[in-house]
Amino acid sequence: MKKRFTKIICVIAGLIAALGITLTAGCSGYYDRKPLAADDGANVVSNGGFAVATDGYVYFINGVESNTADNTFGSPVKGAIYRIAGDKFKAHDYSSAECVVPLVAYSADYDAGLFIYGGYIYYATPSTDKSAAGQVQNDKLVLKRTSLDGSKTVKGGFAEFASTSVKYRFTEIDGTVYLMYVAEKETMFDEGEDKGVTNLHSVKIDKDGKATDTLLAYNVESVVFDKTDKTNPRAYYTMKVRDYSRDTDYEYNQIYTVRADATEDKFKDTDFSVIEGWNTDEEKGDVDRYINCGDLVFDGIGKVNVLSGDVATPFNYDPTGATVNELSLTYALSSYEGGSLFYTKSAKLPTSTTNASLYSVKDSEISAQDWNPVTGNKLHGYIIIDGSAADKYTYIFDADGGLDKVIIAESDGGIYVNKVEQGKMHGVDDKGSDGYYPIVKSGDCKVLFIDDGYLYYSAGGDSGYNFWRVDPTGAADDYGVMPEEDEYDRFRPVQILDLTGVSDWYKPELIKGQLIFASNTYSSYVTVFDLTVRGGTEVMDNADINALNKKYDSIIKHIDTFGDTEKYDEKIYANVVGALKYAYYTGESADVYLDKLAKECNDEALKADEDADLIYTEETLAEYAKFLAPAADNEWKDYTDKVQVNGKDVYANRRDYYFSLLGEMSEKDAEDYLNAFKSENLKPMPEKVSWYNGLSKVEKVFFVLGMCLIGLGVIAAVVVPVTLTLVRKRRGTNLQRKRRIKVDTTDDKNIDVYSDDN
Repeated sequence: MKKRFTKIICVIAGLIAALGITLTAGCSGYYDRKPLAADDGANVVSNGGFAVATDGYVYFINGVESNTADNTFGSPVKGAIYRIAGDKFKAHDYSSAECVVPLVAYSADYDAGLFIYGGYIYYATPSTDKSAAGQVQNDKLVLKRTSLDGSKTVKGGFAEFASTSVKYRFTEIDGTVYLMYVAEKETMFDEGEDKGVTNLHSVKIDKDGKATDTLLAYNVESVVFDKTDKTNPRAYYTMKVRDYSRDTDYEYNQIYTVRADATEDKFKDTDFSVIEGWNTDEEKGDVDRYINCGDLVFDGIGKVNVLSGDVATPFNYDPTGATVNELSLTYALSSYEGGSLFYTKSAKLPTSTTNASLYSVKDSEISAQDWNPVTGNKLHGYIIIDGSAADKYTYIFDADGGLDKVIIAESDGGIYVNKVEQGKMHGVDDKGSDGYYPIVKSGDCKVLFIDDGYLYYSAGGDSGYNFWRVDPTGAADDYGVMPEEDEYDRFRPVQILDLTGVSDWYKPELIKGQLIFASNTYSSYVTVFDLTVRGGTEVMDNADINALNKKYDSIIKHIDTFGDTEKYDEKIYANVVGALKYAYYTGESADVYLDKLAKECNDEALKADEDADLIYTEETLAEYAKFLAPAADNEWKDYTDKVQVNGKDVYANRRDYYFSLLGEMSEKDAEDYLNAFKSENLKPMPEKVSWYNGLSKVEKVFFVLGMCLIGLGVIAAVVVPVTLTLVRKRRGTNLQRKRRIKVDTTDDKNIDVYSDDN
């Protein structure tokens, strides 16, 4: 009976989870896995990104993987959650990374990655449940957690969603972890007909993994979480106000804010019966409902007029309608960051709608006791002329949290700084002035992030992110006429090598002085570039990056000089360019592959023709050896600088000196990765042929004739004796038959067969 009761509870919990509510860990237990070294999870950095650091470790998603990949626990390598010890990370021992969660970490919401709270790492992963037809339901998303030592991963998870693109955040308040998420087109009530609306939820997660869901707001328009601080428990959302008498929405809307730990519906005691048209009778169709745990920030209700038909309701700031705006206002949420909400506001005029301008309001303002959601429309907010382009704005705040500058990636190319003065940005007419000036003058730019005073951005390109850097805090004159070629300061943009990151994934992270991103260079696995001076500890300035660029760019050019046939005879230095490029890209030494390749290729060539040219000459292998060990007296004297990577000295003429793979490739991906460089730069390994196929045509003819003769001989040696034996046996049998007495046993009355005379 007890087992049956537990099974029923688990089924019910699973059904609730299918609606995006909760599923408790107690019903499914944990995956059993040997624990790694302990990590107390102290001082988390970059929480919510695809790479997150604690004092002891850097945790990261090990490459870009799809939700349709095999997600059987223990199978994934690519897309699984790995970690590397902080001291190993600093020492560039990138191959020492270890798997913490052998599941694919995946979400189509690339603003939510890995979160670390209270000794656990929280993440999303595709469902491994199967449908009644036996198909894996990987179009669903399961929210799980795993202990930082990897030993405890809940099998079932504590929340499940029908879509992989669900918008969510994990946050922590007073030691308790909450999951906030937006459920789109959700149907969750039994009474009446619920056609599906967008709702905002919060899930309280106990220390034992039990999850309790709270509906924070029912039927919201849009929701924004904090863009820069992904652990912020506050969210903002807009809601329409319904005119139930006409079965339509009013033309204005409202802005609310709520925290993850809210539990009380602010309208639970409201007498909805006073609302004309409100329906609570299931037999009459849809049941009307209103649930909202948030606080009203702005109310867009305007004066009653023929056009808007606005009427005060229990949902307005002033239900009597005494405090309203001059005109009906419509809000659209733009961004929430730096403790400020940025939003557009447009007014409905008798004949048209005004252009939406961008405003902002601080958290501290709306939390004040005297805050008024109606009069606040006039008294608060920075007005920004063009609110339609706000998706390309990046905000810089002063020490007091006030808006100082706005970085604008212009649609026509380049990046501009628009200084905020007296609470306002500069308008289009001021473009080119000291208050609105360019800091990057070309390229279709996309801002990536700001760190340590530098703006990192991508400039053009179709193969993903590239990486540029400039200091955006200078005055207009600092970005004037460009200096000489090698004169770089903070205000002159510089590209970081030729790094490219996967653009349709999480944005890059800068952790402990190292740039971490997923790159097509390593088959969408994670790549790391150390921004500190090679062999040192100080972070490179733009002049250092430029110098590194020059050295990096010169290597392939130097290798290509061996293709100059006037200087290097191609028979003497056979295939040297490809061999050097292979070493540069893969980091392999000659004894790993090239020695074997050279011997087999050369043996094959000489076997066909003893006077044939060698495929890889001794001179080629000698140059290869010099490349592997640059010295003051050889061709590679300009590349004698070296750093430790994965426990080995790597010289400045190897690509790993500049950037490296972080983590682990699957066995197949690693093989494919090396084979790509082999096929591009090296002669193919001779095919293994049978000894027969290795014979000449004449040899094959004689071999066939010989085998035929031998075959005939074998047949003669075996068949003839056997035949003779059989013949002898047959003859012997016939003789015996002739010598036998033939007895006639037929009944003949004239013969007495019993007589002694017969």
